[in-house]
Amino acid sequence: MAHIHLDCFSGISGDMLLGAFFDIGLSFDEWTQEMRKLNLPDFPDIKVEEAFRRGIKAKRVLIEPGEVSGPARNLGSVSEILNASTIDEEVKNQSLRAFNRLAECEGRIHGKSADEVHFHELSGIDTIIDVVGAFLAKKMLCADSFSASAVNTGTGSVSTAHGIMPIPSPAASALLEGAPVYGSGDGELTTPTGALLLTELCGSFGYIPEMIVRRSGYGAGASDKEIPNVVRAIIGDVPKSSACASNRLDNLCHLETNIDDMDPRALGYLLERLLEEGALDVYMTPIIMKKNRPGVLFNVLCEASLEQKAMEMIFRETSTLGIRRLTMPRVCVERRTELIDTEYGPMRVKLAVMNGEIMRANPEYEDCARAARRADAPLMTIISSVREAAEHIFSIGKNA
Repeated sequence: MAHIHLDCFSGISGDMLLGAFFDIGLSFDEWTQEMRKLNLPDFPDIKVEEAFRRGIKAKRVLIEPGEVSGPARNLGSVSEILNASTIDEEVKNQSLRAFNRLAECEGRIHGKSADEVHFHELSGIDTIIDVVGAFLAKKMLCADSFSASAVNTGTGSVSTAHGIMPIPSPAASALLEGAPVYGSGDGELTTPTGALLLTELCGSFGYIPEMIVRRSGYGAGASDKEIPNVVRAIIGDVPKSSACASNRLDNLCHLETNIDDMDPRALGYLLERLLEEGALDVYMTPIIMKKNRPGVLFNVLCEASLEQKAMEMIFRETSTLGIRRLTMPRVCVERRTELIDTEYGPMRVKLAVMNGEIMRANPEYEDCARAARRADAPLMTIISSVREAAEHIFSIGKNA
C-alpha cells in the first residue's frame, strides 16, 4: 500500500501541501484538467514555481482567484459549487465532508449552527481549490494512507474577520484537536485550511511507519523564515508484511497514576464510570510504593477527545495529585460486527479483518451468556458453537 508522511516542522497550509504533492510526482497538467471539472465560472490562474527556503528547493503554488473580493460563503454556497461540479464523486464527497467539519468547528466557536456560520477567510475560491485539490491529489497519487509529525503552529497573533487572535487561531485550534502540536517560530505557520486537510487525511501522528521510501518533496510557504518555511512529503510503500499494512493507524492517550491511600471500592467505581464514558480500556496493576505500601497503578486508554474529561474524573474521584500522560501510536486491524443465524438464534460476532481477509471471529459475550441461560447449556459450548458457525459462514481459515 502507498503511504504519504507529512513532516510539519514549519507548519502547513493548503498551498504548501499542494506544492509538496507536486514535488513528489503529482502531474500539474493532469491535476489541472481534472480540477476544471469544478465548472467554476471564472477558474483561477494557478501556477507552480520553483522556490528556495533556507537553501531547500521546493514547489510554490500560486492561486490567483478570478473573483477580486470573494463573498463570505457559508456551507450551503460551498456545497452548491461542489454539487454542481462534475469532479470525481469520491473527491467531491471527501471535500463536502471536510467543509461540513469546518462549519461544525466554526459553529462551535461562535455558538451557531453549522449552516449559520460564514467561512470568512476560508470562503474564497483559493480555499476551495486547496481542499478539493488535496483530495484529488490523494486519488491521483494512489495514496492509501497518511501520517504526519507533530504540527508546528507558530507563535504570536493573527488578524481575522473577528479581530486579532492568538496563534493557533480558534479555527485551527479546534480543527487540530487530537493532533500533537507545539509552537515555535514567529507568526502563523499552520493555517486553518492546513489544519483541516492534515486532520482529514492523516490517520496517525508523531512517527513514520515502516515504509520503503520512493521520493520526498517540499511545498513552500509564502515567506522565508528562520525555520525553512516548507512542509515535507515522503511517499513510499508499506510492506504487506508490516503491521501498518492493516491501513488503520491512530493515536491513543494513555493516562496513569499511582495510588496507595484509597478505599479500593472507589477505584472500582471509577473504572466503571470511565468505561461508560467511552474509555477504550481501564485496568489496575498491583505495585509496591514508597515505605513498602501496597498500591495500585491505575491506567486509562482513551481517544484524545476523552482525555480532558478522563483526567478530571480521575482527579475528582481519587486522591492523586498528578497524572502521567502519553500519546501512544496504535496499529490495529479493521473491526466490524455482523449478526449471524445459529442454532441458538441470531448472534453477534466481531470480525477481525486484515488486508481484506477475515482473520477470525469472536462471538459477542453478552449474546452467548443470554443464550446459555435460555438453553441451560454451558457458556463455553455456546461460544464454541457460534464461533464454528461464523467460521463456516465467512470461510475463515480456508485460505490458510
